[in-house]
Amino acid sequence: MVSAETLRLLADIGFMATSGGYSKQARSLFGAIELARPDSVLPHIGTALNYMNLNLHQEALDTLEKKALTLEPDNATVQAFMGMALMLLGRSSESERCLNSITDSEDTLAASLASNLLSELRQHVNKKPSAPGLH
Repeated sequence: MVSAETLRLLADIGFMATSGGYSKQARSLFGAIELARPDSVLPHIGTALNYMNLNLHQEALDTLEKKALTLEPDNATVQAFMGMALMLLGRSSESERCLNSITDSEDTLAASLASNLLSELRQHVNKKPSAPGLH
């Protein structure tokens, strides 16, 4: 069995790979992690992030909903990334509900991510031009 420390290291390498534009390599790493630790949400979060970096936002959301949430329905990090995917899909109200639900999470990293995403979401919504009409 792969140790938790090794799993985290491999996942970090996968996150760096997808962030650096090495999506094929990231996909391979996350696939290997999933085979080694099928009980972990990390490969699914990584796969979802890889999809988001490829502008495949629905696939990212599907991965999080169908794989990661099945393993850990209350995982705040999974929910934060779901909020991100929803935001990228333009589903702002769903994203806001999802992210608001974890801003007070004990998982401080997930809560921080959710707060940052909410801030970005609100800035985006406030920048939308108003509809033309009578003034």
